[in-house]
Amino acid sequence: MIVAMKKATVITRREEKPDALQKLRRLGVLHLSAVSVQAPSAQEWREKKVLLEKAFAAAAPTQAPRQKGTPAPSVAAFRPLSMEAALTTARSILDKQDALRKLEEESAALEREAVRLHDWQGVSLSDLRAIRDQGYEVRFFEVPLKQLGQLPPAPRAFIVRRRKTLLWVALVLKAGAAFACEFKPLDPPRHGAAELDALQAGNRSGLFGFRKELEKLGKEAGGLERAIQAAGREVEFAEAAAAMGHTADLAYLSGFLPGDQVQKLRDCCRGNGWALLIQEPAAGDDVPTIVRNRRWINIIQPVFELLGTIPGYHEFDISFLFLLFFTFFFAAIIGDAGYGLIFFAASLYFRRRARQRGQEPPAILSLLTLLSFATILWGALTGTWFGSQKLAALPWLSWMIVPALSTFNPRSGETFKIIFFTVGAAHIVIAHFWSFLRQAREKPFIRSLAQLGWLTMVLGLYFLVLNLVISSEKYPVPVPAKWMIAGGLAAVIVFSRQEGRFLRGLVMGAANLLTTFLSSISAFSDIISYIRLFAVGLATVEIAKSFNAIAAGFGSGPLGIAAGLLVLLLGHALNMAMGALSVVVHGVRLNMLEFSGHLGMEWSGKPYKPFKE
Repeated sequence: MIVAMKKATVITRREEKPDALQKLRRLGVLHLSAVSVQAPSAQEWREKKVLLEKAFAAAAPTQAPRQKGTPAPSVAAFRPLSMEAALTTARSILDKQDALRKLEEESAALEREAVRLHDWQGVSLSDLRAIRDQGYEVRFFEVPLKQLGQLPPAPRAFIVRRRKTLLWVALVLKAGAAFACEFKPLDPPRHGAAELDALQAGNRSGLFGFRKELEKLGKEAGGLERAIQAAGREVEFAEAAAAMGHTADLAYLSGFLPGDQVQKLRDCCRGNGWALLIQEPAAGDDVPTIVRNRRWINIIQPVFELLGTIPGYHEFDISFLFLLFFTFFFAAIIGDAGYGLIFFAASLYFRRRARQRGQEPPAILSLLTLLSFATILWGALTGTWFGSQKLAALPWLSWMIVPALSTFNPRSGETFKIIFFTVGAAHIVIAHFWSFLRQAREKPFIRSLAQLGWLTMVLGLYFLVLNLVISSEKYPVPVPAKWMIAGGLAAVIVFSRQEGRFLRGLVMGAANLLTTFLSSISAFSDIISYIRLFAVGLATVEIAKSFNAIAAGFGSGPLGIAAGLLVLLLGHALNMAMGALSVVVHGVRLNMLEFSGHLGMEWSGKPYKPFKE
């Protein structure tokens, strides 16, 4: 559930402002309202933090690798640095990193020069310099063999290198003489072999020295991390100071906190002689969201964290329904009890390892345990064990199969479609019924009846989907369903725009007739979209069958068995990975788009982040 929040305004004497901020930060319960101005002091600390973060990113990789089994040192274990010392260290690291980068670029240029020097063997750079001292210069050109006769006759030409179709030609000219040539000019190396070796040796020495210095500075990485955290706290403090309004004598600060933390703030204010105003959040307030559920429901939270989604304060907490339907979607998409056993064993293994380390197993492992168990159950009912019909026929597995759901029953496809369309319609109906319950507590009550109209329309559209997608003969649209579609559409038109004046709301609803009609078509397509569960689940089974057939085709010899086992291992591993990806793409989508869309959710929330040390 979404925790009820309170809006709190703390009022203190203006001269007590810094002390009040320090004490509120130590208390750590107040999520500050958004800062409306850009605080110069906060910007300065942000720039310092960016500098420290860049230096930390550059220095951390230079630390010596830790021996296996050696625990990583905590941040507190590093030598503490003052902020000025940390900034000086950070600038030194970045300067040396920049110098190192330039030396690496120079090293690459020298390597390229060495390659070019190999191509120019036979050309003496000392001879070229001697020729320049005599008032002449040598220019080099790349000349096609067939065009050698097109060289100008005046300069003296020498062929310095021959290839199949190209020649490197040297032309001796008077220094500074104008000369035009249509052939491609060539640049000789700038350094001789001995000079290049000396430059490379100096470059390597410089690189070694800077890397050693960076490695030494890398030992300060932990101190830099502490400085980054300190800079972050200073940014928060400066922003809080900017958010604190004031009059001639008083200063005040507003924010939000959970209802169960109000007493703690009240005691703090009473002990410091501050005034405190507690209010209910107004409609336009940017209230942070805290979602708290029972532990068994909270195992779905890692999925929301992965998606980076938080419901708005005035929206719905769909955690329980998301968990319920996501579990079904996962089982239907993976669909194979053998895969479920692998996931189940993996979850138990990692839970055991976590407990052996004295850690509480993360919620994601509990979620994986539930999902894999549901997959095993679904696979057992459908007779799907690694896509093998022989395994499904074993007596100790076949007794669990429901014939109408059997994967190897050609007629089961129609049953699956009916199940998934039914689940889809129920999913969407729940969304509109929940919206009705929420809107029924608001004024005007009459507007909530539009949600019952949508609910009725979806139920009627369900029969239309069966008729159009599965069979018009088996599933004719009953007359009550037609009235449900028409009546639901009419209810939406009449009630969806009601704001207190019935006739005006009716006119506004009629004016939006086209939009409402298109939304009803969207509801129809949303029910159909649940067929993706059947399509993806079928694909998973067929891919498993294909790999089984490929493996069986290698024969029964030793090499054939080995090759077949390899194909089975890689093939089923790939199929499980594709199934997991399909869960993210399709299983999450049905909850986050189809269901949430009918709830009217925008996922516009922001997390509760109290101002604390």
